[in-house]
Amino acid sequence: MNKTLLSLTKKAAALLLIVQCLMPAGALHAKTSTNTKADKPGVSINTATLKNMVFSRQLAAIPSSLQSFTKDVVNELSLQESFGQWKNASISYQPLGPGTHSWLATVSQNGKPIGYLILTSTDDGNYMLSEYGRDESMPYNTQALYSRLKQLGILQAGSKLPAGVSIEARYSALLPVWEISQPGKKAIYLHGITAEELPLQTASDAKAAGGLTPHPGIRVAGTMIPVPQRITDPYDNLMWLASPKLSLKQNGDLMQAVTKGRNSLVFTSPGRNADYGAPFAITGIHAWSADGSESEILYAASGKNGSRFLPASELIGHGEFHSLNLSQI
Repeated sequence: MNKTLLSLTKKAAALLLIVQCLMPAGALHAKTSTNTKADKPGVSINTATLKNMVFSRQLAAIPSSLQSFTKDVVNELSLQESFGQWKNASISYQPLGPGTHSWLATVSQNGKPIGYLILTSTDDGNYMLSEYGRDESMPYNTQALYSRLKQLGILQAGSKLPAGVSIEARYSALLPVWEISQPGKKAIYLHGITAEELPLQTASDAKAAGGLTPHPGIRVAGTMIPVPQRITDPYDNLMWLASPKLSLKQNGDLMQAVTKGRNSLVFTSPGRNADYGAPFAITGIHAWSADGSESEILYAASGKNGSRFLPASELIGHGEFHSLNLSQI
């Protein structure tokens, strides 16, 4: 059996075993969107014009409080070795959604995107850091979107976007999403990072909670660097499926589980994995603190090389964790 066939066989087996964790998802819990339609039938597009079409229609003044908070976060992260490129970087903003409830902040160096932050409005009119990451996990990847639209047959021969097709960039808790609408057809939902099709049906507006908000003296008080030997893709080894779920109810529990030995930690949300882009591995931690605050806010590292950071409180509150003990493999 050649290497290509062996790889395909391994992938097929993995997908069969993982199906119990990929049950149809419920509704999205938050919605932010920008909308674009072709100005006339048969508008020719490429990846650059597709991005402009999606994000340029929702022009809005960037709140000074949002800019200040974003700069504080970027400056603090730039002190971390893995975010060193963020020092003196430029920041651009794209509003996400009706009422600009969320924003995508893209961090660039010499004109090249190297990272991002997603910030979501809170009930008190402030902003919360919903997630952040380096370039390996950049959301709203229009190159991936462009390729998927062609695969789905939505982009016609000659890269034409049919009239009436709309593309919305949404953000649900832990999950960036593209919604593709076509006249007379059900909407198609694509993962905002991988462009994989998701079994989502509806989305509703909601406020975010549980993450870092503007405070004086915000800083990364502790860092648990991902261990190189840890598995970062739960599909690479499915031993975690046979392990019991861990009892993690607060930040300290998660911190201890992540830093214990060589174990990989897998997050899953049975019955709602598609809502959160799960399952995925947790391989590191950023612990944030602020002046005058005794508690720390944790962000868990996930994705390739631990490049995407998600609020630990959202993970603890919306799923479960399993341990993959590499020493037993």
